[in-house]
Amino acid sequence: MEQQSLQVSQKIKGVFSIAIALLVALSFAAGYQVGNRRSDQPQLQVSLGPGLVPPIQEKPIVQQPSQPSLRPVERLAEVYLRLQQYFYAPNKLEENQLTYGAISGLLRATGDQYTRYLKPEDLEQFTTRSHGEYEGIGAELTLAVDPTTGEERITIMSVFPEQPADKAGLRPLDRILKIDGKPTDKMTLDQAVSMIRGPRGTTVTLTIQRDGIPEPFDVTLTRQRIQIPVLQKRMLDDKVGYIRLLEFNEKTASELSRALDELKGKGAQALILDLRGNPGGLLDAAVEVASLFVPKGPIVTVKSRTEGEQVFEAIPSLYKGWKGPMVVLVDNRSASASEIVAGALKDHKVAEVLGEKTFGKASVQTVVTLRGGGALIVTTGSYLTPSGYDIHANKGLEPDRKLEPTPEEQKHNSQLAATWLERGKQHLQAKELEDALICFGRARQLDRTNKEASKLFNETVAQLVEQERNRTKDAQLEQVQQMLLQKLNQQKPMQAEAKASAKP
Repeated sequence: MEQQSLQVSQKIKGVFSIAIALLVALSFAAGYQVGNRRSDQPQLQVSLGPGLVPPIQEKPIVQQPSQPSLRPVERLAEVYLRLQQYFYAPNKLEENQLTYGAISGLLRATGDQYTRYLKPEDLEQFTTRSHGEYEGIGAELTLAVDPTTGEERITIMSVFPEQPADKAGLRPLDRILKIDGKPTDKMTLDQAVSMIRGPRGTTVTLTIQRDGIPEPFDVTLTRQRIQIPVLQKRMLDDKVGYIRLLEFNEKTASELSRALDELKGKGAQALILDLRGNPGGLLDAAVEVASLFVPKGPIVTVKSRTEGEQVFEAIPSLYKGWKGPMVVLVDNRSASASEIVAGALKDHKVAEVLGEKTFGKASVQTVVTLRGGGALIVTTGSYLTPSGYDIHANKGLEPDRKLEPTPEEQKHNSQLAATWLERGKQHLQAKELEDALICFGRARQLDRTNKEASKLFNETVAQLVEQERNRTKDAQLEQVQQMLLQKLNQQKPMQAEAKASAKP
């Protein structure tokens, strides 16, 4: 999910900092020894290009004794050192890129999609998001593949309601070609964000490419202090209040508390808490939100390797004393902190949970700050609802009663699904099977009645499987084989003609 449940533990941060410091020290100590004991290393095997001849060996090669096994971290250090020593173009070995690549591979090998590394500039953005405000235009950016060119482009992922980007008519999937006249094709995501953000009152001009509009167009926006929207609230009639939570950040509980007071003041006697589409956020924020409705008792149990089993109790000082009937709405995109809140309110019988089965992300991530900047977001535990329900094992939280989407939601989801479907087709046409699969999967998730999306999803999976099977085939060998067969077929008539002419 875009934003995970995070538990910042000072104790874990300290342990991880020491461990990483030792890891780095061991790595470079091993590298130093490897680099200065050349005689202990087996002879370097050189692969020569066409026309090159290996030097003549004046003495027979003496078989080197078997090398002592290295610890994995020492192997990593040795590979890095040998790369620096022998790579043909040392100017292409950018130290930061090599380091980030090694870290990325290390974390990917855990098999956990939520454990990831944040570079220092990414950590700054992440922290800003958790605080809930910054100065800019009110849009979230990402790197996405342009279906026309096949290249990654700075792309708008979402816009915040009533903020400059929304007022200027910018939309999700708009591609930003230029920022103040500077092309973005060589920019990193961080560079683009830094250029777009700035002091309130200043302006920035974006050159936008939008699907369906042939020519790019410019949009000039005035930066403002952006309050990342936490919730939407309104009275549905004179008795029923409605609150939709969009974020679980540091401001969520206080904003929700004020919203409850406002709706009560307007006569709300019943409440709908809408968590549909909410991907989660801070664990502390989830506990605080649940505490507004639960006077005492457990909110969530977190099981981790380092802390054992921790029970997070309701915070009595936050309790709002809500006594009216209450419903929590969820869907298959409600995840993480949303599932914690829904599960707690369900188990404490404070509210009835209605809608669809939730996403099923029941793991907790801890932000571990690293020396020199950056951070490791690492999965440190899993959680259970107060009754002991395992959301992960059950692949989501079951609602008390399932609800079908409203006609308006179905129409909106169908329109989004059609957009994803078209992008998937473009990727498919460009033979970008992995990207096509993502698009078809999203379309299928948004509109389960879309048979074309399901059909193309399954066909793309089959193509990927077949592609993997054929990966071991020697295409060039098959081409040569077909060429020879054609020549043989061409020779047959000639041979037959020669035999006929040789007859008396």
